[in-house]
Amino acid sequence: AVQRANLEALQDGIYPLTPENLESILEQNQLLTRLVDDLRILALADAGELRLERTSTDFPSLVRRSVDRFASQATAHQVSLRCEVSDACPPVMLDPLRIEQVLGNLISNALRHTPPGGTVDVQVRCRAGAPGGQVQLEVHDSGEGIPPEALEHLFERFFRADSSRSRMVGGTGLGLAIARQLAEAHGGRLEAANHPRGGAGFTLSLPVLPAKALSKGG
Repeated sequence: AVQRANLEALQDGIYPLTPENLESILEQNQLLTRLVDDLRILALADAGELRLERTSTDFPSLVRRSVDRFASQATAHQVSLRCEVSDACPPVMLDPLRIEQVLGNLISNALRHTPPGGTVDVQVRCRAGAPGGQVQLEVHDSGEGIPPEALEHLFERFFRADSSRSRMVGGTGLGLAIARQLAEAHGGRLEAANHPRGGAGFTLSLPVLPAKALSKGG
């Protein structure tokens, strides 16, 4: 509705056709595109049609790349983004693009909720060996933490722990729901809790499965 109103204002000459006014409409269009893409992923997951392009992946390297992409954003927010990984992790059969989407959501969410001068810690732990081998990633921020009444709803679609946030500054409200769906599609899990040292902690656990245990693209 906002996008349509702005376009009609440009058409009627109420707003001048300037790069600044077009930029606002472009931002609204990008938000709608992201919302549609998010809804599509959830619809595919609900229907059991979400396909994963699994490949043997160096999980620590994937995490480092994801963290590096947020380095400039962390600097701009005056937040210390730290990464600690174990290089002893075995290769993990996963869809790198989908897991990068999960990591991106968790890191960006942590940065949004960390005040200037705070920290976001990303840590990877590995427990190899079958059965039950897994890699575990934790994203811990030094922000305000999660309200107790919000914990059980955190992964619900369109839920916002901070109801004052608009979608223009706080995402579509689907990021955590999608992240959990993608974790579960990999046979893993995604959990959230208030960290003992303060702030919020999100833990992603993925099984270490041999390549022969997975069907191609399954």
